[in-house]
Amino acid sequence: MARCRLPAAVAICAALLAACAEGGVTVAASSTTTLTSGEQPTSTTVAPVPTTTLAEPPPITFTLNINDDGLRLRLRPGDEVVPRLPVAGVTGAGWVVLIAPNPAVLAGGDDLLWQPSETDQGRLGFHEFYFIAAGPGQTSVTLTRGWQEFTFTVVVSAYQ
Repeated sequence: MARCRLPAAVAICAALLAACAEGGVTVAASSTTTLTSGEQPTSTTVAPVPTTTLAEPPPITFTLNINDDGLRLRLRPGDEVVPRLPVAGVTGAGWVVLIAPNPAVLAGGDDLLWQPSETDQGRLGFHEFYFIAAGPGQTSVTLTRGWQEFTFTVVVSAYQ
């Protein structure tokens, strides 16, 4: 009886080790029959184990502010970058894209200009842009407001 269990256990271990190297677990059904003198034939069958795969983590949103000028970010496809830059007063000039990103690497660029209802209370408005990592590569974005510039660089690579 012990002779029957050992080959089956070795087969299962080998299949599991091979599957771990590939990122999933799959064991095909197998059977082993061992005869020893004076015993009846015995048979052992290993049932299949369901396949498991590593799930990709959800996208991450990186919110940048004026102090993040010159920042370099490492992203995965689907991650988001949201620069939120200050606007002075109600009549303050908004930000514009001076150097647009490579759209194959970083897509989007939609913007939102938010003005507070009570600017006399010291609250500042902001201009927010929305970008999403589209594919592998590197690109830079430069936003400007008159004499002031804000630049960030992204490097996008696939999830590993």
